[in-house]
Amino acid sequence: MPQAAQTYSHDTTRMPLALRLVSNTLTIPAALARSVQRKRQRAEVLSVQRLSTEHLADRIALTVLTGHPDKKALAGPLNSAILEWSARDWSALGQRLGKLDRRRAALPSGARIAPAIAIELFRHIAGPETCRKLDRGQPVNEAELPDALFEPLLDCIVLAEPDPALHFLAAQLFLELGWARHGSDQTQELTPDRLDAARTCFDTAHQILEEIAPQAPHSAYFAEVNYRVRAAEGSTMEDLFSLFTRWRRSDPTTLTPFAVHGLNMLPRWYGEADSVSSFANIAWAKTHEKMGAAAYAATYLSAMEVDPQIMLGIDVPAFREGLMDMMQHSDDPDVTCNAILRIMWEVSADAHGLTGREATSLRRARCELRELFFYLVRHALGPVMPDVWAGRWTEAKILHAVAEAFEADIQAGHRVSIGLDGAKVLTT
Repeated sequence: MPQAAQTYSHDTTRMPLALRLVSNTLTIPAALARSVQRKRQRAEVLSVQRLSTEHLADRIALTVLTGHPDKKALAGPLNSAILEWSARDWSALGQRLGKLDRRRAALPSGARIAPAIAIELFRHIAGPETCRKLDRGQPVNEAELPDALFEPLLDCIVLAEPDPALHFLAAQLFLELGWARHGSDQTQELTPDRLDAARTCFDTAHQILEEIAPQAPHSAYFAEVNYRVRAAEGSTMEDLFSLFTRWRRSDPTTLTPFAVHGLNMLPRWYGEADSVSSFANIAWAKTHEKMGAAAYAATYLSAMEVDPQIMLGIDVPAFREGLMDMMQHSDDPDVTCNAILRIMWEVSADAHGLTGREATSLRRARCELRELFFYLVRHALGPVMPDVWAGRWTEAKILHAVAEAFEADIQAGHRVSIGLDGAKVLTT
């Protein structure tokens, strides 16, 4: 693996993890020394956590940008798409989506605009009450969200000869409908009726794509929806890799295929214990000359959120390079940085994904990722975007998280400024 963010080797052999040398002048057992060190580190962290928000705000000046840049960028095309859907102006809607697909138009986060419109259009059709249930992971049935709401578009693609993008849209809407029938709350039992309802929707989406496939040899929109539909309805690792390859070739500048396929390679779905790390190595080998280690890092990010055990396979130095490369290749590095930091903080938290006693190796991996969070805060963070962190994250909560990266500076009485030019420690 590469050893510097701007130096890419043609050798695809993974480099070993950097050796961590510990020097200790006391003649006490190594295990006891590590225990003392951990207790000291916990005490230091607690000293920052005990500081009030007002105190931290006096020591650290953040530049805060409100609103999600993706939402702002999507507003115009989405409003037009909603009007065209309501007026059944299929020609205009198809042309709009087709043009976005051919341009591979993207939001600041890198997400493609055409599939993003489809997701928000689905939520508009479903309505706010149904969306609240979906956001809680609860399934919705036919009475709450009837299939009939989507029949006008099905009639159009069957009876007319619209832009192929309308077929992609219809397939994606039925993909979303299938997940709505399925639900995502793991605490609720997945009943046979729910599973059958979801499969019916996925099958409908598959059939729509099968019929239009000959007219979509180079469409990135088709390739993305086709991958997601096939993964949802059930496939094999070999077929999914083939679908991933088509998606990547049709849209070679996006990292989304790597993130999605990495997630599907988890053992709970299509992969085995080492499938994510194997795919990450392939991703690096195929893309490092143009993307550095960005695809390597993207492969792990979403997977880590779902399964903490995946952390154990990470080459941390390469992962750090990859995160920096992701920002470097992003249309909006600040959005990418904020999104990465939120994931890094949460997956390195002690309670993340914990279902029992945690192995020492996983605790060590969490510590390494928390140190990486600190590194990115000090070397990559610019404006803070609470809406990108999302969830329960607020400006105050982000401030407390960021403060831990400047523990020594705060204790020394220094002030920190984080703005458009990054983080600066003010010693005077």
